[in-house]
Order: sequence, then C-alpha cells, then structure tokens
Amino acid sequence: MYVLQWDIISGILERTLRVKWCQDRLHWTYKDWIRTLWTDESTFSTTGFGHRPWVLRRPEEEFHPDCIDETWESGRESVMIWGGFCGEMKSELQVIPPGVKVDSIYYVTHILDPVLIPFWHQTCEHYGWTQVVEDGAPGHQRFAKHCRAINQVEILPWPPQSPDLNLIEALWGDMETELGETFGQIKDIEVIIRAVKAIWDSIEISCLDGLIRSMPECLEAVIAAGSMATAY
Repeated sequence: MYVLQWDIISGILERTLRVKWCQDRLHWTYKDWIRTLWTDESTFSTTGFGHRPWVLRRPEEEFHPDCIDETWESGRESVMIWGGFCGEMKSELQVIPPGVKVDSIYYVTHILDPVLIPFWHQTCEHYGWTQVVEDGAPGHQRFAKHCRAINQVEILPWPPQSPDLNLIEALWGDMETELGETFGQIKDIEVIIRAVKAIWDSIEISCLDGLIRSMPECLEAVIAAGSMATAY
C-alpha cells in the first residue's frame, strides 16, 4: 500500500514539475530556443523502425494474413546512437556499440568530453552562448557532473519524464519513419549505422528550424494537458 501511495505522489510531483517547467518558459522567444543544444540517444534495431502502418479492415478480418504485420524478434540486434543539434548546427553522430552500458564513465570518455563539449563550444561561438539539454539518465550523473563543471558547460534544468519536450526526440522519430519507408527492414547493424548517418547528414536547416519554432505550442500543449500525454 505504501509503495502504491508513493508511486501516486511521485507521479503527481513529476507532472507538477513538468507543468512548472513549461510555465516558466512561456516567455522564451525564438532566440532563446535557437540557443538550446538538444541531445539524446536513440536505439535502432534490425526488427524494424518506428513507423506504424495503418491497416483498414472489417472487425472480422482482425487476424486475416493481409491485415497482420510480421515480427522479426529472433536474432534481434540493435545499436544506440547519440546526437545533438542546436539551431542550424548538427553534431557528429556517436555510435555506441551493441551491449555497451552507458554509465557515467563511458558517457564522459566517449560522448561528453570528445564530442559534446567540442560541439557545444562551436555552438557558443556561433550563437554567443548556448545551454545543453540532457535528460536524467544515470549516465549523465556522477563523473559527467564533474566534467561539465570543470568545462563550465551550462545545462538547462530538465523535468522528469519529458521526452516530448526534447526536440531531438521528434527528430529521431522522423528519421525512423524515413528509414522504415525507405528500407522497411535492415538486418545488418553496419548498414543501419550507415543509413542513419546518411539521413542525419541530409536533414535540412528548415527541418531543424521548424522544430525550434514549435516549442511554444509544445509548452502550451503540456500545460493544457496537465502534463499528461501530448501529440509532441
């Protein structure tokens, strides 16, 4: 009973923090959001990508072969890829090998220090100053905090359970849709990596700009929904 009550209280607190985070930034302008560096990882798998085809059918056709999509769980392989963007600038993608646990040591030595911090310096030079978005993943704690502090990296405080507020999540979703529509399924991890990098390189500035300009509407949607699920 006490565990259940704590879960309820924790959920209410998280939703309150999400709404407050959005309310505190309703006054932000385009210039504020364009100086925000959005980062995160995404997983790409040999079982297919995030696209979900719609099927039009009658109720009695629910299990008809023409109305069922195949699954490919046997021999499933996946790879995690990290990336970031700020304004019109994109970072290099960083491939995290299958089976590697992204703890704070790995995050610092393979992503934060060699990739993210140099890219952050580039964005600061271009825009004057920028702040970095990282979620609350365990790998972003401990040693990563020290690394950010000694490099004076400014972090945008992030509310819990808020992937819909991180613009790069929408970018990953669009990339998965394009991969699914173009290739359907790729059974080779190296081919997936090359395909993801090719699509990343082809993303146009107008796409990034459109995401940035959507932030005010995204904030309002979260507030209107009381921090529950939104279309973003």
